[in-house]
Parts: sequence; C-alpha cells; structure tokens
Amino acid sequence: MARRTSRDYRIILGLAQSMIFIFWLALNLAGCSWNQSPGHNSSQAEQNSKFIQTLTEAKAKLQAGINAWNVESLKEARDLFLNLFMRQKPENVYLHYYLALTDYRLVTFYFTSNNKEEAERYNSEGQKYLEAATEKDPNFGELFALYSFLLGYEIALHPERAMSLGPKSSEYSAKALEKEPDNPRINLMEGISLLYTPEAYGGGVDKAIGFLEKSISLFEKENIKDVLKPSWGKEEAYTFLARAYAQKKEDEKAFELLKKALEVNPEFGMAKEMLRALEKEKKKK
Repeated sequence: MARRTSRDYRIILGLAQSMIFIFWLALNLAGCSWNQSPGHNSSQAEQNSKFIQTLTEAKAKLQAGINAWNVESLKEARDLFLNLFMRQKPENVYLHYYLALTDYRLVTFYFTSNNKEEAERYNSEGQKYLEAATEKDPNFGELFALYSFLLGYEIALHPERAMSLGPKSSEYSAKALEKEPDNPRINLMEGISLLYTPEAYGGGVDKAIGFLEKSISLFEKENIKDVLKPSWGKEEAYTFLARAYAQKKEDEKAFELLKKALEVNPEFGMAKEMLRALEKEKKKK
C-alpha cells in the first residue's frame, strides 16, 4: 500500500472542506426556500380565503333573491359569480354552473313578468355557460338538467321551435338522470318539469310526485360541506311536492309539506305565499 504524503492529506482535507461547504450551502439555500415558502402559501391561502368569501356571499345573494323574488339581489349575485369567473384561470366548471343557475332564475323572473326580451337574453347567456361547462365536465349531471330547463324556456319564448327543441330538452333531461340518478336537484328539476307537462306528453301530477318524493328523500341524506358544490333546492322540493298534492285536492298533505319547507328555510317566499293562499281557501270552506 502506498504511503500517503502530507500533500495527499492536504488534498483530502481540502476536498472534505469543500464537501462541508457545499453541504452547508445546500442547507442554507433550502432554508431560504423554506423561509420564502410560508409567504407564498400565505398569499395563496389569502386568495383562496377571498374566493370562498366571495362565493359564499354570491350564493347567499342568490338565495336571498329567490326567497324574496327580488331581481336586484339576483343580479348582484350574478355580478359576484361573474367577477369570480373572470378571475379564475383555468376556468372553474362550478362557476359556469352558478352563472347558468342564476341566469335560469332571471329567465324565470323576467318570463313571469312578461319581459320576454330580458328573459331571452339571460336564457341565451345561460345556455352558453352550460355548453362550455358540459364540454369541461361531461359527467356533471346538473349541467344537463339545467340546460333542459333553459331549452324549455326557449320553447316557451319561441313556440315555433318546439318540434326541434322538445326532443332535445327531453334528451338532456334523460342524460342528467343517467349520469346522476341519485342527485336530489336533478330529481327535483325532473319533478317540476313533469308537474307542468300534460299527461298527453308524458307528464302529469302522479309522475311528478314520484320524482319530488325521491328528491326529498335524497335531500334528507345529503350533507354538502364543500362551499363550491351545489346545495340548494331542499325547500323547493317540499314546496313543489305540496303544489302537486294541492292539485290533487289533498290540502292537508300540502299544508304539512309547506310547513316542512319553512322549517328548512323560514324565508322562502314561495312556500309562505302558497301557505297563505291555502289558509285563505280553507277559511272560505
């Protein structure tokens, strides 16, 4: 074995010192990145917090607009959703959904107010958001159910399109149920649709009751914790089921269901108005 000289030991010592320096430098660089990381995460967390705060506010505005049937609240909700939509990159499919949902409410408001021009505008906008969203997430069944509803309004606005749009609306409704058969909102929308579709065209009260009752059963099991996901509709399911039973002249059943709707949401104007009407009718008898 060759004898090591002092020069050899100096070389080895130098290499060792170099390795120690490189190791120390690596640790310090890592430390720098760790020190920067909390700031970056904090900024991201702050952005996420603002997003959730605005989304929660938008959903609350939308519900307030539905409760009081107030078009200004509906529009404020839409502006908040649109603001989030414009800032999100890549675009979030749920924001497409909420914009279309708000458009559906605005279409309903303007259609029942006989303002067909505004109804048509929001109907067209809502359809565009849903068309883009279904391409992004073809398994999100509620998108198809909402699209079916908006096609129904398009038929109401343009009866001459019924021959082409009627089958298309039914197709989207069927797709929604196929993709998410146990979604409470899809069953709710199907029940509402059947309630206002004549028996001769496949609708009717009894068919509607089946879907509305299933919807309520599914709502009772639902537990949505993620603010991004849809959570609306439970009080509406009770209210529309009450309307179905009222059509069958089963007023006591309707009373019971309306009270349950108001237990879910004491501010729900549709249920309060219907309850007053039934009470007024009862006093006349």
